[in-house]
Amino acid sequence: MAKRKSAGGGIAIVGLIIIALLAKYWYLVVAGGVVVLAAWGIAKIIQNQSTPKTSVKRSEARNEIVSGKVIETPRQNAKCAFCNTVGLHPILKITEKTIDCKCFACGKNFFVFKTDSNQINTNTLSVMVPDISRYEPIQRNSVTTENQPSPKTPEPPPETKNLTVPTVFTEAPKQNTKCAFCNAVGLHQILKITEKTIDCKCFVCGKNFFIFKTDSGRIFTDSPDPSRTVSSETIWVPYGRTFQHAGYTIPGGLIYLGTGLKSIQGWGEEPALIDPTLAVDSTHPDREGLNMSYWPSYSQISPASRAGFLEWLSSGRKDPKICIGYVFIYFYGLERRALADAKESVAARNDLPVIMEEVKRLLSIYGGNNSFKGYASRFMDLLQVLQTSVPLYRASPQIEYVPWEIPLTLKVALGQIARDGIPLPAEWALAWAANDPSMPRRMPLQRCPEEFGELFKIRYVNTFGEGLKLKVNKTLIKAGYRPASSSFGGYVETSVSDLPDITRLTGPSSKISDIVTICTDELEGYSRYLGRNPDGRSSIEATSYLPHQLLNKYAGKEFQNLYRWLARTFFLDAPLPVSFSTLLEQIPSIKPDGFGKKEATAVASLLGKMNIGIEPDPRFVNFIPKPEQQVVLFRISDNAPNSSSAEYSAATVVLHLASAVAAADGTVDVNEERHLLEHLESWLHLSADEKSRLQAHTQWLLSSFPGMNGVKKRIELLKQDQRESLGRFLVGVAQSDGYIDPAELKMLTKIYELLGLDTQSLYSHAHAAAVGPVTVQAADFTKPQGYVIPSPPQKTVEGISLDMDSIRAKLAETVAVSDMLKNIFTEESLTQPPATASKSIVSDVTIAGLDTESFAFMQVLASKLVWARDELEKLAADYNLMLDGTLDSINDASFDHFGGPFFEGDDPIEIDPEMVNRLEGVGAV
Repeated sequence: MAKRKSAGGGIAIVGLIIIALLAKYWYLVVAGGVVVLAAWGIAKIIQNQSTPKTSVKRSEARNEIVSGKVIETPRQNAKCAFCNTVGLHPILKITEKTIDCKCFACGKNFFVFKTDSNQINTNTLSVMVPDISRYEPIQRNSVTTENQPSPKTPEPPPETKNLTVPTVFTEAPKQNTKCAFCNAVGLHQILKITEKTIDCKCFVCGKNFFIFKTDSGRIFTDSPDPSRTVSSETIWVPYGRTFQHAGYTIPGGLIYLGTGLKSIQGWGEEPALIDPTLAVDSTHPDREGLNMSYWPSYSQISPASRAGFLEWLSSGRKDPKICIGYVFIYFYGLERRALADAKESVAARNDLPVIMEEVKRLLSIYGGNNSFKGYASRFMDLLQVLQTSVPLYRASPQIEYVPWEIPLTLKVALGQIARDGIPLPAEWALAWAANDPSMPRRMPLQRCPEEFGELFKIRYVNTFGEGLKLKVNKTLIKAGYRPASSSFGGYVETSVSDLPDITRLTGPSSKISDIVTICTDELEGYSRYLGRNPDGRSSIEATSYLPHQLLNKYAGKEFQNLYRWLARTFFLDAPLPVSFSTLLEQIPSIKPDGFGKKEATAVASLLGKMNIGIEPDPRFVNFIPKPEQQVVLFRISDNAPNSSSAEYSAATVVLHLASAVAAADGTVDVNEERHLLEHLESWLHLSADEKSRLQAHTQWLLSSFPGMNGVKKRIELLKQDQRESLGRFLVGVAQSDGYIDPAELKMLTKIYELLGLDTQSLYSHAHAAAVGPVTVQAADFTKPQGYVIPSPPQKTVEGISLDMDSIRAKLAETVAVSDMLKNIFTEESLTQPPATASKSIVSDVTIAGLDTESFAFMQVLASKLVWARDELEKLAADYNLMLDGTLDSINDASFDHFGGPFFEGDDPIEIDPEMVNRLEGVGAV
C-alpha cells in the first residue's frame, strides 16, 4: 500500500515539472493540469479498492471493515498478507469476526476477515499470539493426500480446547469442500446457513448435502439423512482397485476408505472404515495385535495396530500368522457390503460373488480359528442363499460335521426338494445327517468322516433306492444371521422364499438317524482301532475292521496283494486246506512270532471282507492255528455272522467230541468222514453260512484233530455234578450208533478218568443209554432241567460209525451243556477259568479305586479281548455285581492307574491289549 502512495505522488511531481518548462505554452499548461488530475484520480481509486483506511486504530479498522461472522477459514486458498503464499496456514485463534493465522512460509501472523461486499480478505492487524506450537490445526474432510499424514500436536490451550461450532457460519470453505454423494471438490452453492451446519448444493451432481463439525473439531460433509454420515458407495474401493495410504500400496480393493461413515445402527463409526486422517505408526507395526480388543474397530485401535493392519492388506491378506483381529476388521467390511449396501445398491449386489470367493479364500487360511470359522461359514451359507437363483439341490452340498446348528443352505435345499416333489438324493441326506445336531454323534463321525460318508450313501441307497419322499409341511424357514461386526448391533433378518422347514419333521429325520446308527455300528471297531493307532489307517489291521463295501476305496496295498493271491489260489467253491504259514506270507505286516488271538482275529476278519471264511476261527472256537498247521478256507456270503450263535457253539462242541470218539483208534476212515459230512446239512437251527462253516470245521477236525491235550486243568475246575452230567452225555454220544465199540469204550474210560469219575459208573451209564433215555443236567450253568436223549433206532454197523440223526436230536436239546464243554475243549493258551471258579479264588490284590470283587472281574475281562454283552451280564450275575456300574468303575480306575480306558464299546466290549499288558505288571493276569 505504501508503494501505491509513492507512485501517486511521483506522478504529480512529474506533472508540475512539465508545466514549468512549458509555461510559455499556456495551452499546454491546461493540458498538463488535466493529465495531473487524471493521474491522481487513478491512483486514489486503486488505493481505495485495495486497502482500508490507515488513519484509524487497529480495533476500529477491524470493526469497520469486518461485518460478517465466520467459524472456519478457507485455509487451502488463504493468502498470507505478507508473502502472498497460498496454502494450509495454521489457525491460532477464532473470534466472532476474524480468524488469526500464522503463515507456514514466512512465519508472520495475519488474520482473515470478510468485507461488506462478501469478499474474503487478509490483513496484518492481528494481535500476536505466542507459542503457535500449542495450537492444533483444524482438519479438513477433503484432505486425503497420501503423503500428508496428520501432524501429531500437543493438547491445545484452554481457550480453544472446547471450541464448538460458532453461532453463525456466513461463508462455507467452498473451494475444497467435498460433495457427500459424488466426492466432487469445489465451489458448491450455499443454500442455507444454520447454527451448526451449512446446506449446500453440489455443482456436479446437483444433490443437496451439508457441512458440519464433529466434537473433535474435524469438518465433514454428509447427506441430509441424519442417520448416516456419508454414502457407502462413495468411499467403497471396488474389487481390483489399488490405492496408497500411509506409505502402503494396497491392492485388491474390497474396503471402505474415507471419513464420516457411521455404523449401520446409526451411532459410532463404522469399524471397517479406514480413515485416512487417523495416525499410522508405520515405523513400529503391531503385527501380533498386542493391543487389539475382542471387537476391534479401525478408529479405536492404536496407530501401531493400524500399521499392522495396513501392512497385512498390502501383503495380499494371506499371512497365516497375523493377528486374527485384523482379519475380522476386513471381514466386517465384507459383511456390511453384502448385508447392508446390497439392499439398495446394484453395484453392491454385483459384488456378492467376489465377496463369496474372498471369504472362501480367507477360510482356507484362517479356518483354524473357531470363532472366525463359525462367522465366516454362516456368512457364506447366507450369501449362497441370497445370490443363487437356481435350486440349491442341483449342486453338491457342503458336508461339514457341524454339531451346533443346521446350515441355512441345507434347510433351503430340503425345502426346495419337498416343494419340487423329487426324492431326497443320497448326498443331501448325508448333509442332513452330518449337520443336524439332533442326529447321533458317535465317535466314528469324528475319527473317520470320509469312510462314514461313503458307507452312509451305500446304506441309504440300499434302503431307500432313489431316495426318501419328503412331504411339504406348514412350518416355514426362518432365515437370519448374526454378524461378527458390531456395526449391525445384533441379529439381521433376511428374506427367503416361502419354503417349508423339512428339518422340523420327525418322520424323515428319524429314518436318516437310523441309517446313521447302522453306519456308526459298522465302523465302531475301525474307529476304536484308529483311536489306538492314529497313524494306522492303511494297515492290514485297520482294513480288517472296514466294511467290505469300503475296501475298494480305503483298503491298503497289503490287502490288494492278498486279494490277488486268493484269486489265483482259491477259485473253486469247495473248502480248500492250505498251510497257515503260506497264508501269512501274503500278509507281511503280521509276523508269525508272537502270533496270538488278536492277529488271528484280524486275519479271519480280513478274509471275511472277501467273502472267505477260515477254520479254525478264534471268533467261533477257542483255538488259534500255528504257522506249521493247516487251515481250511471256504466261501461265505455278504451277511455271514462274525460270532457264534448258541446253536452253532453246541454243534461244534458235539462235533469235536464226536471226532474225538471216532478217532479213538487213531484213524478215521473215508466212510466215517463221508458219514459225518452227509449229515451236516440236516442239523437243526443253523443258517446256510453256519452249515458251510461247520463243514469246514469238520474237515479241519478230521485232518488236524487237536486231541485232548490241556483239558485236565479245566476239568478240575468243574463241580462233581457237572462232571457226572458230562460223563452221561458223552456216553449218549457214543451210544448213538447203537452200541459202543471197544475203542470208544477205551476213549470214554480215559475221559472218565479225566473227569474224576468212577470208571465202573461208565458201564452203568452205557447200559442206561442203551435201554432207555438219558437225562443230562447242566448244573450251575442254567436252571436245572432234563434233556432226554431218545433211544436210537436198531441197526447193524460194522466198525466205528456214528448215528448223526441221534446226534442231531441231542444237539437240539443240549445247548445248555455246550458252555461247559467249550471250557473243556479249548486251546491251553486261550483258557479262562469259569466265572464261578474265579469267584472262589478272589485275590486280595487290587488297584486304587476298585474293591477285590471288581478287580477280580477285571482279571476275567483281561482273559480275552472281545466280549459279548450277554456274556458279561451272566458273569456279573455270578459275581453279584451290577454290570454297568462295575464297568464304569473299572474304566475310571484304569484311567487313574494306567492313563487310559480299559475297554471301549457297548456290545461287543473290546479290551485294550495295552491295558492288559499293564495289568500283568500288577500281577493280575
